[in-house]
Amino acid sequence: MAFVFRLNQLLKIAIHEENEVKDRLARKDGQIAELAEKIKKYQDDQESALIQQQQDLMAGDLSKVQMYPAYLNALKKSEIFYSDEMELQQKQRQKIFEELQEKQRKRKTFEKLREVDEAKYKKEMLKKEQKLLDEFSSRKKNTLMEPDNA
Repeated sequence: MAFVFRLNQLLKIAIHEENEVKDRLARKDGQIAELAEKIKKYQDDQESALIQQQQDLMAGDLSKVQMYPAYLNALKKSEIFYSDEMELQQKQRQKIFEELQEKQRKRKTFEKLREVDEAKYKKEMLKKEQKLLDEFSSRKKNTLMEPDNA
């Protein structure tokens, strides 16, 4: 007779739920990485625009120089927008991470229960096996002693 964990279905559900939350966390990490790339791009664009503005200023091209403040302002607003969005995404990620920790605790609880039940099962099976061996041994003694007495 093999060991059967009575809460095996609940353990499977807990593992499935944990995997779903891990997937959500991975997607959220991907979204955060995309936002970080966008922020980096806007920062790089600002740096290059500042360098270009300086070059145009040195060249005396005032028509181009006058356009840079609006362009730099637009880049800065975009960077701020994506920074705020990233902050929001990181808060959502933290909630998902906390949910993941809860799911992992739940799964570990079921796994611990399974280990305890399996240990009890093995102990009980060893007791039964020992009892059978003791009975067999005592029967063998009795059968060996009977012919000597007769």
